[in-house]
Amino acid sequence: MTSSPAPSDRQSRRKAETRRRIGRAADSLFSAKGYEETSIEEIAAAADVAVRTIYLHFGSKASIMLSYVDEWIEAFVTEVVARPVDEPVTVALRAAIDAMTAAGWTDRAEGDDPIPHPLVTHLGSGPLDIAGHATHRWIEALSRMSQAFAAAPQPPGAHPIDPYARAFAVHTLWLSSMFAARERTLGRDVPTDPSGVTGVAVLERLTSGEL
Repeated sequence: MTSSPAPSDRQSRRKAETRRRIGRAADSLFSAKGYEETSIEEIAAAADVAVRTIYLHFGSKASIMLSYVDEWIEAFVTEVVARPVDEPVTVALRAAIDAMTAAGWTDRAEGDDPIPHPLVTHLGSGPLDIAGHATHRWIEALSRMSQAFAAAPQPPGAHPIDPYARAFAVHTLWLSSMFAARERTLGRDVPTDPSGVTGVAVLERLTSGEL
């Protein structure tokens, strides 16, 4: 006979589910209307919660957006570290992207949405605390990835720096895709490969020896 979850566990799960619902409702509205045009009241209505409930979980609209960014980074890093370390990094990253898509995550930087993820426009021209938050999260992710890669059985001929280089390759993919998406919002053409993922195309050029 199994015991029922403790009240504190149920409460934590309810809070986490409410946060996720608010985050996903906000992201859907940001995609449809744009970040600046979306109000807290609209997010509350879409998430089926009271405005007061939103402020119990988030301090601002920006913090809602950044919580979704945190979830995306966490999910992506989880997929990346699950790949074999002897797999070419570009192959591993394409597989991770495919897994993210299959899990329901939308590529809001380089997908088909007419309005990119708000972080795209906030990097380089928005409040420094937003860009700083993203940088902080990626530093944490780099540490986690490099440790996970280093702990895995290394392929023959591996260099001691490989786990760190592999982790930085992941960040390069994200940063180059975000930068390319931002340039496109400014009306500048940034070419990509047939897959439509600028970050992987950049890494393939960097590792080709032809650049």
